[in-house]
Amino acid sequence: MMNRLTKMIGAALVAASLGLVVSGIGQAPETASAAVKTHKLASLPKAFRGTWYTSYKGKGRKIKASAKKFDISTYRHALDRNSYSAASQQYFTPYRLSGKKVRKQTLYLLNGTGISTVRRTTIKGKPVLIQYNEQEHGTSLTIFTKTKKSSVQKVYFGSNPFGMAVYKRKDALKNRKFYRTIDPIVKKQFGAAVKKKVNKGGKTGPFKHINVVSYTAYGFWEGIAN
Repeated sequence: MMNRLTKMIGAALVAASLGLVVSGIGQAPETASAAVKTHKLASLPKAFRGTWYTSYKGKGRKIKASAKKFDISTYRHALDRNSYSAASQQYFTPYRLSGKKVRKQTLYLLNGTGISTVRRTTIKGKPVLIQYNEQEHGTSLTIFTKTKKSSVQKVYFGSNPFGMAVYKRKDALKNRKFYRTIDPIVKKQFGAAVKKKVNKGGKTGPFKHINVVSYTAYGFWEGIAN
């Protein structure tokens, strides 16, 4: 059952947009915000390790995290610039975040064509792992817990802003609704680790006057990749 959910989520992301959530091109690698400092790590911190569970529409999924593994990804000392989208999450390179406006126990996990912003915290007194995963094929927000079943578990996934899965006006409205759903959670849980971006649909054409507001850490990925 868990494998089926993993495949379903993966398929949804692959079917979603090939458009990048590019924010802040040309920024220094320190930032989604100037207040954020990053520190490259040689392994995943202990607080993030263990087996984590979530569920979607009644179907369970679990991931395992260790010093050198995070779900399907294996530790790599540096970003793999030769990676391609289908295998981009084969590796991860972790960075710890610090700064006055940075939430405690927050990491960036860089991979070939994307970035996960991950936080270890508690919700309603329960230990959770929150992963905001921005990839070339789409974006997902997942809340994992240490127990197999919990009311705080959440899974959201959809296209990147105005990506290739957004063909018609109704697609753009659905895209906007997705981000309106996850934006408050992302902003609250990650603070300065993500940066607000307004993706405009233009003044003419099928996306006229539709603006998709998102929060992204892709500026940091761009700074390292370029």
